[in-house]
Amino acid sequence: MNRRTIAVAAMLLSASSARVQAQPGIGTSLISSGNTTISRVGTRGANFLEIGLGARALGMAGAYGALAEGFSGLHYNLAGSAEITGVAGGINYAELYGKDGLQFTWGGALLPVFGGAVGLQIGQFGSGDMVRTTYDYPQGGDPAAGRVFSYSATTATLSYARRITDRLNVGGGLKYASEGLTDVRSTYAGVDLGVKFRTGLFGSTIGASLTNLGSRGQFTGSGLTRNTFDELRNGLVRVNVQTKAADMPATFRFSVLSEVAGRSESILPQAILPQLGGLSLRAVGDFAQSVDTDLQFALGAELGLRNLAFFRFGHRWMNEANDDYQPHYRGTGIGGGLRLPLAGRHVQFDYAWAGAGELPASNHFGFEFGF
Repeated sequence: MNRRTIAVAAMLLSASSARVQAQPGIGTSLISSGNTTISRVGTRGANFLEIGLGARALGMAGAYGALAEGFSGLHYNLAGSAEITGVAGGINYAELYGKDGLQFTWGGALLPVFGGAVGLQIGQFGSGDMVRTTYDYPQGGDPAAGRVFSYSATTATLSYARRITDRLNVGGGLKYASEGLTDVRSTYAGVDLGVKFRTGLFGSTIGASLTNLGSRGQFTGSGLTRNTFDELRNGLVRVNVQTKAADMPATFRFSVLSEVAGRSESILPQAILPQLGGLSLRAVGDFAQSVDTDLQFALGAELGLRNLAFFRFGHRWMNEANDDYQPHYRGTGIGGGLRLPLAGRHVQFDYAWAGAGELPASNHFGFEFGF
């Protein structure tokens, strides 16, 4: 069984039974043990919503909630989209956890209307084809079941963000999510909320968001129907496999941005250090906790040159107390980007390499445009 099958099975098991106490779904990092007080591991559905998105953000290990701006901030803090001045959008492609075929494509657009910004984002996660095995055909090739199957998941969010004052932004959105196999699906509906506040103190900004707060989903479909032998009737009978409903993986994020250097409000403004030569430095500290994971802390930085070229680095601490044998790079993100002016507009290309805990690292590619 390869890593792709294991990863998909973890998500399906996590969503289909509230009694599962195994490894959490993709995107989470807490390992249940006898010494932990966390008891919700493997109890939430739609775990694919916890996968980090956006090459710019993941180059900083996901420490992005207080920096979130424009399209790239939609996944982390909707309040950041209130700062756009024209139409903006983009698309990100993620090659997840090595070369096993797991892919996540995410894109959207923002439009400044109604005194704020309306946004639409859509994401599609897919496993690619996997060999279908059954009890009678453990190596695959069951003529009744079919040769291959695949797991897929979709999410869409319609949002609105607005500047309340020159320092305070708020945003909110309605979310839809669906996951499962061709003949077994589960759907969810929820809300995302976000706020950003520029304190005016040493170039700092505070950001907070609550995401994936919503309904329960339950797997249903023809794939849950089985033929089993009934000794009393001395023949086959059709039965339906019962699944348990599971909540969405609600996540709270709190982060602080510091404009360290290169901007008028920075701790080290350009006027004091002219030798910076167009360099800017931003640092973000981020605390995130999902209902089915332990508290995670991330620290990231973005170094910019004349707002044209960027280098990013970050690290997320993911339950290292229980995983002393793991290498340090397991929670590391590193990346860069180019932002190019074009006829009064701009286009931006970003890349990030992101460590993924026990799974192999992921590659993220991003393209954004703005007017």
